[in-house]
Amino acid sequence: MNPIDRATFKSMRNTIHKTTTILILALLCLGCRTTNADKPPNLLFVFPDQMRLHAMGFWKKPGFNKLLRTETDPVVTPNIDRLATKSLVFTQATSTHPLCSPYRGMLMSGMYSSRNGILNTNCRAGRKVGLHHHLKCFTDVLADAGYETAYVGKTHWERTEPLFDKKLNYVGTTEPPGGVYANNYDTYIPPGPGRHSNKFWFQQFVDNHFNALTYSNRPELVGGRKDGQPYRPKRFTPEVEADVVIRYLKNENEEREAGKPFSIFWALNPPHNPYSSTDHCEKDIYDKYYRDMPSKKLMYRKNVRANPARAGSKNTTEKCTPIYYSLITGLDRQLGRVLRVLEKTGEADNTIVVFTADHGEMMGSHGLMGKNNIEDESFLIPFLISYPAKLKPRTDDLLLETVDIMPSLLGMMGLKGEIPDTVDGVDHSVGMISGDYKSCPKPKSALFLSGRSKGVRTDRYTYLVNEAGSAEVIDNIADPYQLKRLKTSAIPTKDLKLLKSELGWRLTRAGDKWAKEKKIPEHIDYSGR
Repeated sequence: MNPIDRATFKSMRNTIHKTTTILILALLCLGCRTTNADKPPNLLFVFPDQMRLHAMGFWKKPGFNKLLRTETDPVVTPNIDRLATKSLVFTQATSTHPLCSPYRGMLMSGMYSSRNGILNTNCRAGRKVGLHHHLKCFTDVLADAGYETAYVGKTHWERTEPLFDKKLNYVGTTEPPGGVYANNYDTYIPPGPGRHSNKFWFQQFVDNHFNALTYSNRPELVGGRKDGQPYRPKRFTPEVEADVVIRYLKNENEEREAGKPFSIFWALNPPHNPYSSTDHCEKDIYDKYYRDMPSKKLMYRKNVRANPARAGSKNTTEKCTPIYYSLITGLDRQLGRVLRVLEKTGEADNTIVVFTADHGEMMGSHGLMGKNNIEDESFLIPFLISYPAKLKPRTDDLLLETVDIMPSLLGMMGLKGEIPDTVDGVDHSVGMISGDYKSCPKPKSALFLSGRSKGVRTDRYTYLVNEAGSAEVIDNIADPYQLKRLKTSAIPTKDLKLLKSELGWRLTRAGDKWAKEKKIPEHIDYSGR
């Protein structure tokens, strides 16, 4: 080979080497992009207890301020507001049974409460209700699909039993040293089927926002205690939980297997009562935003009575309202911390963030406090979904039911084929993503359940039948504050016929006892659609 040939060869060799290197790097980068594109989405599901639809500040802002038919609450929620601008925001999401345990059972199982073990009431001492252990629930499906699963906060779906000793250590028996309840209204769930495949466990309960009872399978989070041994952080519970969620997101102590998709269910107790004293909220928030706010500005919904509580009760509307709002602003602060860390991890674009609640709060409307009512303050809930990879920010009037949440999110996460056959809810994911509900039309109504009454809500009407045999109608357009319960004869016959038919069909579909017994047929049509 002559010198010119050698030079030519050397040049060709260098060119080939460079080209090969560039090609390999390009393929590697392409592989990285393909891996990221194909990676299943994470899920951050946040649901405070007893937060109503109206209690979010963004409703007063341009683009949102004409969507609801009534005045909304003067509450400060800057982080929820920012989330709303990036989210699919629902205006008519409902809590099918607006009570803690029934909601949680339906959320986890996708099944109506007549079938999942939690029927018509909260789990508490002396009641034999609790979510069935054998059911394949939301987080069971995620775990089977390869997700790292975490649960942080309140559960309230387990049967409440006296399985603790006097120091509230879980001993698993009613025999001595067991026989003690950890709490009358909630209980610790030990490792096993009751946790429904949540690998990372940080459970808090007791309705005390600064002294919750805490159990975890991560000793470093509970002062070195073992799973089943009690711990009291003695700090504002949303702040404690936000710290835990942030640690999980950062994964600094290998809380999860890096590279796998993760799900985090974060169930905050506030703004659930107590809210009758400034000791029940963070004072800096109360002092800054609500302490000096006049009562007329705090409580300007036209259906509010200033003092509906029984004589001698601490739960008066004037006292509770600013504390309730303070708790909401407090949880908003902690949500903001978590969302900022999610952004820093680089996972935000591939994470579905849901912000919702288990039910609302009457807070003086119609002279009532609490929940478990068909009126909008109790029945309607916040529901925001942010998913930058697939969802464009917009609003939606879908009448979403609690049982629809599990299948809809699983569908959105690419797990439609993994939805258990036991699920009663409907997968609305296609419509949620595209805005086109032709393949799965929007429902005409949403079901309301409670122990002594049943009903449906359509966009136009709220229809309620009680066990004594009477029925009432509210015209939600003509009477958005729901001040008048009308006789059924007050609305057009065709509208009443639809309400009766929708209620009968939904009760039958839910396996409700009323449908099985064909109760109150003069007000409920069980013949089907």
